[in-house]
Amino acid sequence: MAEMQFSGVFWKIYDAAKRHPRYISNKGGTRSTKTYSTLQFLNLIIPKIDKAGDITSVVSETYPHLKKGAIRDFEDIIGHPLKGDSHWNETSHIWTYENGAKLEFFSCDVSSSHGAQRKRLFVNEANHIEYELFRQLAIRTSSIIFIDYNPASECWIQKKIECKDNCILIRSTYKDNPFLSAQQIQEIEDNKSD
Repeated sequence: MAEMQFSGVFWKIYDAAKRHPRYISNKGGTRSTKTYSTLQFLNLIIPKIDKAGDITSVVSETYPHLKKGAIRDFEDIIGHPLKGDSHWNETSHIWTYENGAKLEFFSCDVSSSHGAQRKRLFVNEANHIEYELFRQLAIRTSSIIFIDYNPASECWIQKKIECKDNCILIRSTYKDNPFLSAQQIQEIEDNKSD
């Protein structure tokens, strides 16, 4: 298995988490590694510091969005597909680590936001969910909350989260991603005006 490589965004998350904020908000453009780096960070700390029964939730607007984004990134991080791995429960979309801690993936709707407690929360592309749903998830989270989003327009994140003293803001662009091909960089730069 190849040695894991980290972008500058990972190290920004790592440094921010050491300060124990309530929120880490990652405001970044396309292909900036914000989602991938957050998942790398979670995958490294959960088996080291969590205990059996601790839950970290990865949430997005829809399950198809999670499947094409965060779950695909997680598969890349662990180095193989989830399907067929004994750590993965395909029905509940939960990865269980050797220490008994869990990383769950679910879509954000009214019924799921009023669910059980969790230790950590990662809201992927948070600008696509309503603030009230986020608030319900946050109330049930005992530790740190990670947010990532593409800042296409102003939303509740800037007005209700990033203005707080207990929020650390990370800004990222495709230039923070050393793993992009020349073709990907050119495509992003060609579309800057969109």
